[in-house]
Amino acid sequence: MGGNKNIVLITSGFPYGGASANLLRYFVFCLKEVGHNIEVFQPTGAYYGKKLDQQSVRQGNIGGVNYRRLCFIHHPRNYLGKILDNFLGLLLTFLYLLKRKLANRLDLIIVYDTSFSASLIHVLSKLLLAKKLIIILPEFYERPDSKPLSLSMLKWYNFYFGIKYIARHADKIIVLSSYLKTYMELRLKSHKDILIMPNLTDPTRFNITNIKNFKNDCITIGYVGTPGRKDGIFDLIRSFGTINKKNPKTHLLIIGDLTNGDTIVPQLRKYALDYGIDENSITFTGLTSHIKIPGLLLSCQICIITRPNGVFAEAGFPTKLGEYFACRKPVVITRIGDMQIYFKDKEHVVFAEPENIDSIVRAIEYLINNPIKANEIGINGYKWMDENLNFINQSKKISKFLNGEP
Repeated sequence: MGGNKNIVLITSGFPYGGASANLLRYFVFCLKEVGHNIEVFQPTGAYYGKKLDQQSVRQGNIGGVNYRRLCFIHHPRNYLGKILDNFLGLLLTFLYLLKRKLANRLDLIIVYDTSFSASLIHVLSKLLLAKKLIIILPEFYERPDSKPLSLSMLKWYNFYFGIKYIARHADKIIVLSSYLKTYMELRLKSHKDILIMPNLTDPTRFNITNIKNFKNDCITIGYVGTPGRKDGIFDLIRSFGTINKKNPKTHLLIIGDLTNGDTIVPQLRKYALDYGIDENSITFTGLTSHIKIPGLLLSCQICIITRPNGVFAEAGFPTKLGEYFACRKPVVITRIGDMQIYFKDKEHVVFAEPENIDSIVRAIEYLINNPIKANEIGINGYKWMDENLNFINQSKKISKFLNGEP
């Protein structure tokens, strides 16, 4: 597999629109950096906000990488439209891959989708087109507490059977955590190369000067992402409520919203008010363009991740962490998954215990009360990011993995 390749990446979100889009954008930049020819196919329409970040574009180019949506531009909201988008998208994906093969422009297929329905088609494409297949496995979902034939259970079955029975037929696998690497190794019938790629970041996005504090007279605690229970958003709001009562000169900035469906912001705003947090002490931006995110994060003094216990947290690596580090901001993070492998408490981050409000409060207060140490932690986090997550510095490592080089 040595040499530069003609590569097709298949994913549902690119180049913008949530954590996965950020990861994949830098992933393809890695491959482009070392000379590979890469194109991105999106079988289904965009899930992200229609008015944000080129979500209404069928095809485009970013950093020299062409991308296209093969079926609908926007993923439909009704069930019939969703089924049609999913089915036609997979069919068109195979046809486009066949076209690339016939034109001698296809060496390697990379897939960011572990669902059973999609993975089965991609494995068949590998066999019929006689091309190498690499699957990126970013996370693991816990089984929902629902009825066997409920929609949430059907989605979980689609994910679970894909990761357990289909993903192992890939030639190589990329995962984001040691948990996922171990999980796959236990289920593989033969040895396969598995690369742990925790995240990728472009620190140059955050080289912005003359950024003012979000609130001039306040210490702002910043969060970016999809603010749901799996990201511990309610623990974050409750912890901030305790901090804010002790120190009214604090502010919480929550950047982001659900990427598919109705907004969660009104529910979160009501939760904060019910918990006694003044509406002037907390800001919800809703869905925000990627262009604005660096400036918003740089306007904060502390960044935070409060993921709770659970398989999702153990198996994942928060994409936002690379962005926090790129800002040179001190980070409070719950002690979950590979965080305990990579980081030392009060050196790279300040750890808090998951689902423990008192512990989260103490971690935030440590940074507020120790500004010099907080600055050192922010600098150390940046250095770790630059060595381990900077896509430029990781490009050769990833390319060697794809090429089968030692």
